[in-house]
Amino acid sequence: MTRISMALLAFLACLAAAASARAEPPQRVVSINLCSDILAAELAAPGTLKSVFRLGRDPHDSAVAHLLQDVPPNDGRIEDILPFAPDLVLAHRYTSPFTLDLLGRIGIPVVTVKDARTFADIRDNIETVAAALGREAEGAALAARFDAEMEAARRTGPARPTAILYQDLGGAVVPNSILGYILAHAGFDNVIREENEIGLVYPGIEDVIALRPNLMAIGIYRPGQPSQASALLQHPALKLYRERYTHEVDLPARDWNCSTRFVTAIAARLAAAHDEMTGPEATH
Repeated sequence: MTRISMALLAFLACLAAAASARAEPPQRVVSINLCSDILAAELAAPGTLKSVFRLGRDPHDSAVAHLLQDVPPNDGRIEDILPFAPDLVLAHRYTSPFTLDLLGRIGIPVVTVKDARTFADIRDNIETVAAALGREAEGAALAARFDAEMEAARRTGPARPTAILYQDLGGAVVPNSILGYILAHAGFDNVIREENEIGLVYPGIEDVIALRPNLMAIGIYRPGQPSQASALLQHPALKLYRERYTHEVDLPARDWNCSTRFVTAIAARLAAAHDEMTGPEATH
């Protein structure tokens, strides 16, 4: 850690204590994680979000990058946080324990979001951040929008094409992951049956082809930018199968990063693919 004056630490402790005593909504909010950035971008009162994690401003990573271009970036380090004299820091449950502990010792309030593994978790994160910001009404509206958009993407007809959601580096989502739940919600049967806490398995190319999915949903981090991660998707055998034997839909990573309300865009793309493959009689 770089040198931080005791005077600054004392000042920040007093500031945090005063803010707590007033019990007013925070006015100087710093977010130090992409997941909290995405939530704060839509929920924070105008002018109160003073800094966000650098990935929050990257359009490949963040669905709200366009809202954050004028907000100063940080790298999540304590020396990046303190100059903004925050009265609230938003972070992730897995943010550096050192940083979270030091913020607690200084007396700056910290609110963390969790990994969203279910639709209920997405709502919980919205409510948590909205409450911390004193923006409960805005949080309720955002949660209701999430529910409405997910309901619009629900497909419950008898036609259930098989599908695989295949990502860079050969990862395929399992049924008990957030993306696995979205596949099922949009009317698909996941050809991957194994479940785990990681959310991914790594079948070989031969295995993927042998599973013969009707739909290949391709999740690529940076479309159009060659990388070792995306090279696997261009394997000749897999490419031939993709071109001749299966329907395909692209799913931008920015919409499923952190599993926020923006997964509804993934659900909508999958629902549209379902309709195209099965006909209008299977839409609801």
